[in-house]
Amino acid sequence: MSRVLVLGDERKGGSRAVVTGFAQWLLQQGHTVEVELERDSSLASRQADLVIVFGGDGSLLAAARRMGHNQIPTLGINRGRLGFLTAFEQDQAQQAATAALTGALHEEQRLLLWSSVVDGDGVASAPVLGMNDVVVGRAAVGGMITLAACRAGVSVATYRGDGLIVATAAGSTAYSLAAGGPVLAPDVAALVLTPLASHTLSARPLVLPVDDGLEIQVLETGTKRYAYAQIDGQVQLQAPVGGRVVVRPAAFRFRHLSTGPGSFFAVLRAKLGYADLPQARRTT
Repeated sequence: MSRVLVLGDERKGGSRAVVTGFAQWLLQQGHTVEVELERDSSLASRQADLVIVFGGDGSLLAAARRMGHNQIPTLGINRGRLGFLTAFEQDQAQQAATAALTGALHEEQRLLLWSSVVDGDGVASAPVLGMNDVVVGRAAVGGMITLAACRAGVSVATYRGDGLIVATAAGSTAYSLAAGGPVLAPDVAALVLTPLASHTLSARPLVLPVDDGLEIQVLETGTKRYAYAQIDGQVQLQAPVGGRVVVRPAAFRFRHLSTGPGSFFAVLRAKLGYADLPQARRTT
């Protein structure tokens, strides 16, 4: 018998019925089950052998943040659109859960980041945990901003434009990819720096080792007092002129369950059409 925590978001249509129905099936299999439908509730003290998340990639990212230091093997069941991080579709939920509970799935250790903002007086905000990316960007109508990135006290680059994406391997297939950044395999412990609408032709995406983290100093913010640091597109912090966005690797990892090391590349081809050969033209 295993302890299973099933997560959903009751704000999304049909989620309550899907999650509670699946919980009933797990109970019939002899497992102990808890259901959590409040998306913002803390999971830092919850005890379980397995977490099953019904939702899209955003729901999986939120679950990782909510667990904090208490990372539990997590299975994602896609109820969103693309579902790149969620390993299985909804019609595969029972099969996937059975595989997870019998130890038949592969556990991927996904990099997590702590991010905080330190103001000009050295006062730091509470750190926020994330798995995908940290986007330091301008206010919607605030004009271009200027950012200076440094690593271990060494200047990396200065960017002027709409901002900068700092992505993990998990986040390399999200906003960073859309902005022209490279794709990293899930087991690569690195950060991708992808400029947003940079006001120079020489600014290109850059891949750095994650060990020393990164600091991004806010030099100018156009007509606004603040730039903004968004973690996984879900938590937003104000970053004032003279302040720094500090990004550091967490000492623990997100425990992501999948079918195996090759699943990432299969999903890359199936959902993003990566490096597929042209389809042969049909003849009738």
